[in-house]
Amino acid sequence: MKSQGMNWSKKVFKASILLAGAAMTMGNQKCEQQPQAAPVRSLKKIVDLGSIASSSVMFPGGSSFDFRFVANQQIYGVLMESKEFALKYNPPIAIPPQEATRGDEGFFNLTKADGQMMKAFAQAAGKDNYNVQYAKTAWCMVNIPQAKIAGSVNSFELIGGGGLTLGFTPNGAYPTNGLASAGFNVEWAQLDLSMVALRPLTSKVIAAANVTSKQTKTKVNFGLNFGAFTLGPSAYYQTPLAQVTKNALVKSVTSLNDQLKSEEWYTRVLANHDTHLIVVGGADVKLEPGDQLLVYNEDYYWEGEPCDSRYLGGGAQASSAVAKIEIDWVGDEISRGRVIEQNDDNAVIGAKVKLFKFHDANYKPQDPGVQPVNPSNPGSNTGGSSGNTTNPTKPGRN
Repeated sequence: MKSQGMNWSKKVFKASILLAGAAMTMGNQKCEQQPQAAPVRSLKKIVDLGSIASSSVMFPGGSSFDFRFVANQQIYGVLMESKEFALKYNPPIAIPPQEATRGDEGFFNLTKADGQMMKAFAQAAGKDNYNVQYAKTAWCMVNIPQAKIAGSVNSFELIGGGGLTLGFTPNGAYPTNGLASAGFNVEWAQLDLSMVALRPLTSKVIAAANVTSKQTKTKVNFGLNFGAFTLGPSAYYQTPLAQVTKNALVKSVTSLNDQLKSEEWYTRVLANHDTHLIVVGGADVKLEPGDQLLVYNEDYYWEGEPCDSRYLGGGAQASSAVAKIEIDWVGDEISRGRVIEQNDDNAVIGAKVKLFKFHDANYKPQDPGVQPVNPSNPGSNTGGSSGNTTNPTKPGRN
């Protein structure tokens, strides 16, 4: 009997341990299953790209590889993949308003879909597609990005066995003496890269980054075929060197973004249709329906002719917004905002547009205006009324 009591006690003890363990596991699962906080939204800054300067890589026999070309090709890809910047290849306005003629299809540099919507919005407002309240002192601001990015590859070094090195530094290219003309066994690759973000009108540096050779030194171990490299850039993109260069570009772009976070996001008015404004930036800058923006008519100072001389400065008071708009349509590179507040002044083309607030988490777009129908009888509504009643204000289906 005594032994049976001891066995029973052991069983109770084991069961209590299992229950405690199960409770702890369930508690941990509950902690793990807690809903994650929604990521904080941010808008992409519109930037333009200058050029990446670089020397060429010299090979034995007098041949060379255009490293500047591939660096400039890769930075476009890095910026396009960026979560912080929206790259503009061409300015939104292609022709100055005073030079445009009626029916000029080349006035805007927009995607086909955005161009069609711009035309539709203008026609709906009874206005010309581009001749819409352009202010000579401000229209060119539409084409000005928030920052212009440029840079230079200061050194690109390919290190092989026996201390042989190929490439260039700020002091010039490495001599190719002692290298076989057929190829080169690369064990390590490293480069030094500098990039800057400039204010487009004044060229003032607002952010700068330097990625050093120490940060990019990478073991690659591959044979470099000089002949293949001199034929064109395709051979370069098939080697680890392309990834080493991309890593440096990503690091520098990330550094620029970290420094530019203190810069307030803004865009520009592209067209004014009275009840609605068209602004530069759509899905590419991550605008969404329901976002509210403030519009400011700035004062600009030029050395001579507005938009055709040296810019001396300008701006607007923080409390001088002329309108508040709520985004109700988002295109590829433009958005439309419904004017929900306005003072006595109209927003001019080129007016600065700043974020007022993002839409609430529970925001719902406006009712699209369609009527629910009975699938068995598309001509009738589902309101329960008898007969074949239709809404006379809505187009019917044939």
